[in-house]
Amino acid sequence: MLVTIEEFRSRVDRDCSGLIADLQALTGRHGTEEAKAWESSFRELSAVLQAPSFQPLHLYFGGGGNLALEYQLPASGAWCDVVLLGAHDAKAAAVILELKDWITHGDRPGRYEGLIERQGAQELHPSDQVRGYAEYCRRFHSAVADHRADVHGCVLFTADRWASAYADQPNHELVARYPVFTVSPEDVDARFPDFFKPRLSKPDETFAKAFAEGRYRQDRGFVAQIGKQILDPRGQVFELLDNQRRAFALCRAIVRDTFGGAGGTTVPKRVVIIKGPPGSGKSVIAARLWASLVTDESLPKGDVVFTTTSRSQNSNWSSLFQKSSGIDGASGVVRKATIYTPLTTQRLGQLRKRHGKDFLAKAEAWRENLAMLQAWGERHRDGSRHNQNLVSIVDEAHALINPEHARGRGQFGFAPTLGPQGYHIIRSSLISVFLLDPLQGFRERENTSIEDIRTWSRELGADDPIELGLEGAQFRCAGSSEYVTWVESLLRGADAGTNRILARRWRRPPADVADSIASVVESVGGGGALAVAEPSASYDRSGVSASAGSGRMLDFRVFDDPEPWEHLLRERYSQGSSVRILSTYSRKWKTEKAANPHALPPASMDFYEPYEAGGKTRYWSRIWNFVPKNGTDYTWYVIGHPAGRIAKDPLCEVGCPYAVRGFDYDYVGILWLNDLTWKDGRWRVNANTVEERGIMRLTATARRETRDGHEGPATAELLERVAQAYRILFTRALRGVYVWIPDPNTRAHVLASLD
Repeated sequence: MLVTIEEFRSRVDRDCSGLIADLQALTGRHGTEEAKAWESSFRELSAVLQAPSFQPLHLYFGGGGNLALEYQLPASGAWCDVVLLGAHDAKAAAVILELKDWITHGDRPGRYEGLIERQGAQELHPSDQVRGYAEYCRRFHSAVADHRADVHGCVLFTADRWASAYADQPNHELVARYPVFTVSPEDVDARFPDFFKPRLSKPDETFAKAFAEGRYRQDRGFVAQIGKQILDPRGQVFELLDNQRRAFALCRAIVRDTFGGAGGTTVPKRVVIIKGPPGSGKSVIAARLWASLVTDESLPKGDVVFTTTSRSQNSNWSSLFQKSSGIDGASGVVRKATIYTPLTTQRLGQLRKRHGKDFLAKAEAWRENLAMLQAWGERHRDGSRHNQNLVSIVDEAHALINPEHARGRGQFGFAPTLGPQGYHIIRSSLISVFLLDPLQGFRERENTSIEDIRTWSRELGADDPIELGLEGAQFRCAGSSEYVTWVESLLRGADAGTNRILARRWRRPPADVADSIASVVESVGGGGALAVAEPSASYDRSGVSASAGSGRMLDFRVFDDPEPWEHLLRERYSQGSSVRILSTYSRKWKTEKAANPHALPPASMDFYEPYEAGGKTRYWSRIWNFVPKNGTDYTWYVIGHPAGRIAKDPLCEVGCPYAVRGFDYDYVGILWLNDLTWKDGRWRVNANTVEERGIMRLTATARRETRDGHEGPATAELLERVAQAYRILFTRALRGVYVWIPDPNTRAHVLASLD
């Protein structure tokens, strides 16, 4: 909503409720608390801008300047409260103003720059929020680039007059760049207007309109800078080997052939599918490919987008790009898959108010819905326009949502009635690269198949996709693809004898069993070279080890007691290895809303597991992975954010499959509880202990089947999905997997499968 300052003041004074109603329709946020915050903040802001101290800046603040309310950043899900738009010294300028209707008494400095302790929780510091918006605009906003505009930012607290804790260490330098103000006389009479004097002093309507209508555009020099850091040979995080290098080279050849020979003709559309099991290096290829393309000066102008498919993946990749490059704003190159859908959910809500609640309401008729949008002349939002993106690289593409099927429909942050995410990625990109492993899509809505991508590729004029395989490559699990074959056989429910033969293969058996191994591997679809050596195993209180020797053998151990299990993990950590504890969602997330879940008594934690030691019952307790910043920042667990407890004690929380999918550690401790147990020669799923929210409907149906006394199709599917979750966990380790299995029958079967 772009208005002049005079219009803003007038509406606040005469029609504040109407202004708020317009913003609710614009944003789709209809909560009562937010409406109250808007009213309070707007009235305070209007009063501040009319203060006598702003009279020296009358040319701008006297009414002729422009401001944008609830401005959504191009091709992003982020909203700026207010952006003041104008000029200073003949140069266009924008000041992003974050309004906080907060009572700040009792708030304390956070544990790390960018955090503030508020009501006992570590929250995102408002200045860091503004810093993110400002960096995004500097690097990816078309109007800022075209007008060579300056971008500034600050925070205004409208409900309290105390904010000194926000400027204390560790945030002193942050607040010096993105200051915080209150409505205290000192700030209104001096500090706040003084901030604007050298930054914004006169109107610039042309720039204001261009900013309001701006598009996402990468600063090629900036993204090339990030790419060069990722490609730096001194950084080993993104190095490629074997089949990874082949897939990378083929992708580069496809890009060269697509753009190199186009001349003045229309550039053909291309789709690439890179399929590989866990640990085959898909994510490394994705990052390396992105970096190589943004540093390629021969490519035509356009955006090369790194796309993520979940909140966990988005936060972790954003942090990884920023950390790897050491460049502020690097996270802006990571875009969510939801951005490719033509309309925001807010805009769809506006259209339904105009045309009726059933307008574009049927997900199965999404092609007709898109035709309807075109007939009405509805413009696609930025980031989703036809062929807008030069290249889109989609990591973890198996998590893309396809609403052609009932399980792909719901509230997922995009408008599912307008079609599948994968379809729109192909439609809006000249080249689309999908990296996936179909067996890792374990949530109900994660239902995009390779055949789906093939269908959309042909429909959108890209012909059959170019498909590349990474089978046989393994860069986790001590480099053992044979281990992955064993895990898959175990979780499919093969008998212990079959599993034992497969286990001998990744445990390096003697040559006289090679023939029997080869026959079993052939029967379950294995392949590759057979490594032959004397097996090595040890049996002591530290567990049952599948390989206690040296070299590249995977260290796999099974425990019936959590004490030696955790002791060994801590020992590995003390030796310099990265470690984590993981579990499927077999326990409720009771501590999700707790400000400081680590301070809770053991019995109130998510895990409170009984075990016997020395003839007494003891309890092992932990919380689920702590996710602050409104439940979006998974870096605290996955990467070990310096402000989190994980940075000091990597075993103080339990990670779930959703959080760690796509990432790895030297050693993982897996907590195998009672959601999946071995009984009467087969796997049984306990629907009553499955707490994964991504399969709630399926779980509810399976529970009804259980109450009715039979195992139906829902129970069978739930069993398969829980097994998929275990497959994810069992393939996160680089060097060792330590498993605590309390259930004796399950533990006995796993041990028998190891021989």
